[in-house]
Amino acid sequence: MATTISLLRVIYEGKEANKGRVILEALICGALSLSASSVIEWVAWPSSLSVAAGGAIGFIGVTVIREFIIKFIGRKVDTQ
Repeated sequence: MATTISLLRVIYEGKEANKGRVILEALICGALSLSASSVIEWVAWPSSLSVAAGGAIGFIGVTVIREFIIKFIGRKVDTQ
């Protein structure tokens, strides 16, 4: 789901000129979704939530998720 939505989002926005970068973005979103599904299973949430997480990851994109994680980790490191 994340791969498909990411691919369609990047094509729709038209900001990426390189086809390799478009495919790489889609594959990274797919990989993030697999990681998210493992976390969902680990916290014992319903497995059907994995599809929603994949869709959200594909829609948001790798860049925004990376920035969010860096800010989150930065706050955790600063408070300790």
